[in-house]
Amino acid sequence: MRTSLATLGAAVPRDHVTQRTLPGGRFRPAPDPLSLPRFSGGLTGSLDPCLDIRRWSSLALRWLETGEIQEGASGLPSSLVQQAMQDWINRQVGQLQHFAFEALIAASPEALSYGSLFPEASEKDDQWYWALQSEQVAWLSMKDRLTRIEAACPGLGETALYWLHRASGRTLYVLTPETARHLCEYIHWQGSCNQADWLEEMTAMGMTDEDLGESISPDWFDGHFPAWVINPKSVLDEAVLTGLAEAGGEAALLATTLLDIERLEADGGRLPGLEGLDVECVYFGAYLKWDAEDPVERVFDDFIEYANCACDGYTDLYGAEAMPLDPEGFYVWQCKTGLGLQLVSALDRLVGLIAEPV
Repeated sequence: MRTSLATLGAAVPRDHVTQRTLPGGRFRPAPDPLSLPRFSGGLTGSLDPCLDIRRWSSLALRWLETGEIQEGASGLPSSLVQQAMQDWINRQVGQLQHFAFEALIAASPEALSYGSLFPEASEKDDQWYWALQSEQVAWLSMKDRLTRIEAACPGLGETALYWLHRASGRTLYVLTPETARHLCEYIHWQGSCNQADWLEEMTAMGMTDEDLGESISPDWFDGHFPAWVINPKSVLDEAVLTGLAEAGGEAALLATTLLDIERLEADGGRLPGLEGLDVECVYFGAYLKWDAEDPVERVFDDFIEYANCACDGYTDLYGAEAMPLDPEGFYVWQCKTGLGLQLVSALDRLVGLIAEPV
């Protein structure tokens, strides 16, 4: 199955999706008429429709200046912006197979339905708002492909995991065994990161040997993976990757993809995150297990349960930000976001090279 990001969250077939539940009213608002691409016209939730029209007009002018809206185009400024942004996103990411998300745009945080994330926002601010919202995707397994890659070219599989983790942190964070281990540190291990500290902490909390035997412990978790999978490093540098890319063969495509990811990250590619917004995303851009026997999916289930119990601190947004409407600010946003979308595209290719459906 191929999913165009420009469908902006087209659903994965239900029989391929591991369903998760969260309180709908706390995590996802009712469908927003400003969502892409399901724009239905009109502006809702705005405190000042006149101000919104002015902002939409300013934003439409920015897209006109960049050539995304054609001279003589007719329609509401908001609908022109929606179409321009949808077309632009599609060109940056192409066809996505393993990531899916929905983009939201608005002229005010209230219209975005996440106004509480921007408590300092003023009706007088010359800003527009956009966000990326999660969509469900399928579980993938990495063991067979990465084992073959590492055997054929030692260090290449580990380097791929390193860049997957690093670059997805700037775009749509991926759940991997490494990520799952970080989740364990605060939902199971009370901040511990090794067996000795965990045992000391659990014993102090009064847990019995039977309790400990049924728990996810650091040693038990780590025993499911090669060490390089849960703590990957950049083993192969740019010079080595360039040599592999130029040599051809099975490693060439993977090396080329990693070089693209390095370049896009170095050039400043990023998508909005949740820094400073006092919430954490409960979902991930892609879900990668090692094999069918590992505990990654169990840890994610535990994380969902944990989030359900503390849902005020969690959201289904990958990121959101307020952006200036002036030409310079818009230009900076378009440059970094365009590179960020291209980075998602490169990460999607990477996932396809190192993982396969469970």
